[in-house]
Amino acid sequence: MFEITLEHGATLGTMLLVAAAAVLLAGVFYWRAFGALRPGQWQTLFVLRVLAILIVVLLLFRPVVSYYRELEEKRAVVFLLDTSASMGIADGTSEVSRFEQARQQVAEWWAELRDDFDPHLVAFAERARPLEDVSQLAALAADGRATSLSRALVAAVKVTDPEGKPIPRKRIEAVILVSDGIHNSARDPRELAGRMGTVVYTVGVGASLRSDVSYRDIQLVGMECPERLMLNNMARITASVEAVALDGRVVQVLLKEDGQTIGEQELTLDGVEGGQQVTFEFRPTATGRHTYEVEVPTVAEEKIEENNARQAVALVVEPGIRVLYIEGTLRAEFGALADRFLAKDPDLEFCALVQTRPNHFLRRTNIEGLEMVAIPTDAETINTFDVFIIGDLDSSYLRPEVQRLIVQRIRAGAGLIMLGGYHSLGPGGYGGTPIGDILPVLLGDRQVGQVTDSFLPQLTPEGVRHPVFANIAPFFPTSAGGPEREGLPPLEGATRVEGAKPAASVLATCPLEGDMPVMAVQPVGRGRTAVFCGDTTRNWQQGPRAMGQESPFLQFWGQFVRWAAGRGTAVEAEAGVVASTDKGYYEPDEPIRISAVVRDERGEGTAGAAVVAQVRGPSGRSASVQLTAVPGPAGHYGGTFEPDSPGTYQILVEAKVDSKTVRSEEVAVEVGRPNLEFEKLDLDEERLAELAELAGGRYFHITTASRLIDELDRTQRKRRQYHQRPLFSPPWFWALFVGLLTTEWILRRRFQLR
Repeated sequence: MFEITLEHGATLGTMLLVAAAAVLLAGVFYWRAFGALRPGQWQTLFVLRVLAILIVVLLLFRPVVSYYRELEEKRAVVFLLDTSASMGIADGTSEVSRFEQARQQVAEWWAELRDDFDPHLVAFAERARPLEDVSQLAALAADGRATSLSRALVAAVKVTDPEGKPIPRKRIEAVILVSDGIHNSARDPRELAGRMGTVVYTVGVGASLRSDVSYRDIQLVGMECPERLMLNNMARITASVEAVALDGRVVQVLLKEDGQTIGEQELTLDGVEGGQQVTFEFRPTATGRHTYEVEVPTVAEEKIEENNARQAVALVVEPGIRVLYIEGTLRAEFGALADRFLAKDPDLEFCALVQTRPNHFLRRTNIEGLEMVAIPTDAETINTFDVFIIGDLDSSYLRPEVQRLIVQRIRAGAGLIMLGGYHSLGPGGYGGTPIGDILPVLLGDRQVGQVTDSFLPQLTPEGVRHPVFANIAPFFPTSAGGPEREGLPPLEGATRVEGAKPAASVLATCPLEGDMPVMAVQPVGRGRTAVFCGDTTRNWQQGPRAMGQESPFLQFWGQFVRWAAGRGTAVEAEAGVVASTDKGYYEPDEPIRISAVVRDERGEGTAGAAVVAQVRGPSGRSASVQLTAVPGPAGHYGGTFEPDSPGTYQILVEAKVDSKTVRSEEVAVEVGRPNLEFEKLDLDEERLAELAELAGGRYFHITTASRLIDELDRTQRKRRQYHQRPLFSPPWFWALFVGLLTTEWILRRRFQLR
């Protein structure tokens, strides 16, 4: 059935009427004008003219013929074949691996279905790869390092026809997933199965190894390892060991760090289903990324050795430094420390409180979500800080019970720095208080007074060597003479003290007061305390900067706080970038979170840098990730990267600070643990059945799956396909029109007509 329509909207009758009128007029003209010609001559000319007229009419009205055709269409069947390493094992006494069984079954089904269906094949492990034809089955191997059922399901609905066009989901009769059901990637396949839009049948390959009476195995089924470990702090790693049919056997469980054994425990295996917990405690002694492995040496009866060890990667870092700075008056030193030091150091989290009127404080902080607006009075809050800086605050504002909590925190490992001031040290009434008792100097009473003349602190021999003055000692005078590097402004004065305590180390003195200690330190339990009597170090920051000169201000305070926190790291006053990741190991499909700390040429954290991470994957391909500034301490940047396969990824961060480009050291992270595929080997029928149910299909074991093919609807679908064919072709018709008129003109000349 067909119909003819006109593109310009006129009716077919109108077109025929116009054509008939034009032909009639041409016939009258030729009959009158060429009646003297022989009939054959004028009839030839008339036919040529009529054909030319018909061509013009067709070009003017543009007729189109429309019709429907019924086509038979084969429905698509998509096979998803698991090629992960766990498919390479043979269950029970069988010598045929799971993968060989699956490959043979898919080949048979392909041959059986190809006459009635349009079959497609997708091989998957950590990634999914469509195959062009079943002939490629022979080249496949069960060697995938991880299994992503999610990626397999996504690939199933993205198969294409031979022309590369996606096949509509309504044309897919079924997706047949052939696997042992092990899934060890990040995305949950159940989320996808319920919204596939097509039926999914699942076919399980393998067995529960526990059902085999001859099966013997020791397996590491779990490992709890923190992603970050604190340097020299007690760390705990717990492993879960499960044994099958080896109850009563005594084995050694080893803990290794970067391949070296650092712990060993004896374990008697039981016959109870479920893992036995083994816990190792140790203190990491080196910062950086380390691989920790728990291993049970294999016994002779074991069939599978790959699951006797489990690894995790952890980052050993120095504990973060949290600083609580309390000032009793709004003085110049508060602005210098809070705004020019604490807010600029990217390694510090701080809360600075300054008293604006009695017991009312103004807060400055870079700790996100911190609500503290007064001096904390509870142990839980006080114990979150690593360093306490107490400025010009009278002791009456620190109740004895609060002081005792601070002292307890100091003895447990924190640091205390007390600054000079008119309401600090002796003048502040700290003599005989819990805090005064742990300071390294003899305070005197409230009338001890102040030094009001300017001076530069004179370093003692011990001060020259102390970590607080690393790289900056040349700015200060010593008993041997003046400073080697000129230009450091003097302090405007100091709070008097009566001398140093026996256990103290004096680092700097005031030469105007008979070598009175102006800076002294001492250990207190596992912590440390310090007194700095000078006023005010703001001069060290403002003066040299205004003159465009170097200043030790940031290094002095940065190293002072790090020493108080128990760190010995020197602060470099130069541009740089340090890269890190939140973890050393990631699951397949889990995003890698990249962090960077960027300092400018003064050593301050900067938020105005252009920061890019270059990520090189295991295949050698590189990708760029733009890092953006994140809330918190100044100079912190972050971004994420999606790994596309397991393996080692190398990360190098590059930052453009002003006109200078700086690069970090390379950071390596691991995606997918070694032997990840062997951490669970039992056929997971429950998972496969759940996926099939969510997608409207059924679950079959491979030994009974031949029934699945019988359930597929082999009826060929018929569909009507609409076609349109134009009854004109402008280029050819115009060429024919010119040819007809030319032929007519030549004949008329031959017939001696005008």
